[in-house]
Amino acid sequence: MNKTDLMLLKKIRNGDQNAFSALYQRYYDSLYKMVFIRTRDKYCTEELLQNLWLKVFENPEFVQVDETGYARKYFFRYMHFRVIDAFKADNKSLKTSEIAEESLEEISATEYFQIFEENDIQELFRLIKEVLYEVSDTEQKVYDLRIRQNKSVKETAQLLGVTDKTVHNKLNSVLTKIRNQVEPRYKSSKNVVDMLIYIEIFSNLN
Repeated sequence: MNKTDLMLLKKIRNGDQNAFSALYQRYYDSLYKMVFIRTRDKYCTEELLQNLWLKVFENPEFVQVDETGYARKYFFRYMHFRVIDAFKADNKSLKTSEIAEESLEEISATEYFQIFEENDIQELFRLIKEVLYEVSDTEQKVYDLRIRQNKSVKETAQLLGVTDKTVHNKLNSVLTKIRNQVEPRYKSSKNVVDMLIYIEIFSNLN
């Protein structure tokens, strides 16, 4: 029996990472498409979604579910207003950027959890560490600040003395290298890597 969002949120409140993984996988692709269609900005989309999932993990009580126990309508409404906030904060039109078709690829929950069950998470972390060992010093620092320490783009840029665009580019470069490293061994590497990154963030929060 599929667990409702309400059931998953209750488990997340108790620190259940599997429940978080299930909720994340259930909505990530559809929310990504919805936000990107409005912003037409890959980096803005990723940052808005990262902020959402961090908030879900840290404070699942904020999520509202409907009478059937699902939060789909709330998530879409919530992200709609976060996009509006992003436009207001920017005081200008967000720049259109190219996005690979891979980023919009549909991946079923069944396929995802099959991957997750068949492969040891620690092995995937090892592959990620191999990539981080090979990248530049700046890329390592950007990854550490943005992913492990959950710093914003602006905070990271200020700490490193670089532009926001440089932070975007360096992080995207690292994540692309990680996906390329993982892809030969695992299917649907984009979702697996993104999920592992979130788990890494939350492991450091606890």
